[in-house]
Amino acid sequence: MSHRRPLLIVLGACVGMALVQQQLLLRRPPRLLELRAGPASSGPAALDLVFSRPMLRSSLAAASRLKPDLQRQWLGEGNQLRLLIEHGQALNGPLHLWLNGRDNRGQNLSQQVWHWDPRPRVLAVVPVDQGEQLQLLGHDGLWQSLTPVLPKLVNVQPLGDGSAIALVQGGASDQAAPGVTLWRLPLKQGNLSRGPLQEPKAGALQPLQQGSVIFAHLSSNRRGDLLVQTSSNTDPLGAITLYRREGGQQRLQHRAVSGPLELLPEGGGVVVPEPEGLSLQAMPDQPPRRQLLPGSRNLSSFCPVSGRALLVRHWPDFRRSLELVEPGQPPRQLWLGDEAVLGSACERGGERVWLLLSSWSGRSEIRLLALDRQGQHLRSRQLSGWEIEPGAPIGFDASRRQLLLTLRPAGHPQGTPQPVLIDADTLLERPLAKPVRLAVWLPAG
Repeated sequence: MSHRRPLLIVLGACVGMALVQQQLLLRRPPRLLELRAGPASSGPAALDLVFSRPMLRSSLAAASRLKPDLQRQWLGEGNQLRLLIEHGQALNGPLHLWLNGRDNRGQNLSQQVWHWDPRPRVLAVVPVDQGEQLQLLGHDGLWQSLTPVLPKLVNVQPLGDGSAIALVQGGASDQAAPGVTLWRLPLKQGNLSRGPLQEPKAGALQPLQQGSVIFAHLSSNRRGDLLVQTSSNTDPLGAITLYRREGGQQRLQHRAVSGPLELLPEGGGVVVPEPEGLSLQAMPDQPPRRQLLPGSRNLSSFCPVSGRALLVRHWPDFRRSLELVEPGQPPRQLWLGDEAVLGSACERGGERVWLLLSSWSGRSEIRLLALDRQGQHLRSRQLSGWEIEPGAPIGFDASRRQLLLTLRPAGHPQGTPQPVLIDADTLLERPLAKPVRLAVWLPAG
């Protein structure tokens, strides 16, 4: 027995140390492990928080403060929670969060102060000497250049998480062989910090693919994945490549002969135009599935809430209708008419929809409609003196409740377009004095 005594002493010491460590860990206060901007599908902004221990949600709600004091909710359980700013409120500046509360054992979280600005910025293709340039309107009211001067920017696609911008660069007009080159511009955003907030900083342009192609279409989701659809002389049927946010790329086998593909905003699927309708197909890393919505339809825009989208349906008598699609429900018609549909935007799950129309009766006048999810007209406004820039989308900023359009003065074919902000409730426009060719929202990453 004497030779076993030292072993028992060592084992007892180990058990004692483990008990001491366990008690020390139990007495440690909770810590915030991760704080990041979350998808705000049902409001203007959200934060996702991960703690080292399960937290008392009621304690966080009572002890934390937000300036300005906006209506908000704390959602989730355990150590993963979400702070959601409730919809219908406009954010006129950055937010300041004093984070405090207790965990399930009653231990206090050390108070932290965070500065947070969830408002997107206006991103524009700007004509300059010798070509075009990508520029950004900061919250300080100043425009900053993000790229060197390029011969022509055919299209830009901000990644859904705001971490980068994909660019389609066209060649100079005097080049004999037309083609486009694809670039990725990394961004470092400073919209969530314990220190002073920073304007975005752009890195160096990175080639997405070697060489040039004849055609390129870009699509991104909220995760920051990028879908690139191209065709070239060597591959006329086209190639579809998915660039993952975490790195790496994957060649997809989807084929679309009726139009470009679009990634679902929440990820996990792609909308594929087909001759017999629109199909929703799974990504390669998921079980195969294909859902078809028959008819002559094209995707107009996605809604923030998962699974909701706006479609334009083309009828045999040349009329068009706008439809709201929801999971498990037949398409709901919101509008029907003989005007051309120039674009649409959606709030939350379709609670409010904005529709831009153009009549072809002699002069191209544009009209903006606000509808509810039942198709009832809430407001209408004739945008007199303006024409839509072809191919420019409508963007909705839920944080400030405003729309972004790219418009040019009517009756001036050579007139320079400019960004125009439109109040989502009153439909009153506020032009920005900036000559551009295209303006879109850059998400606050």
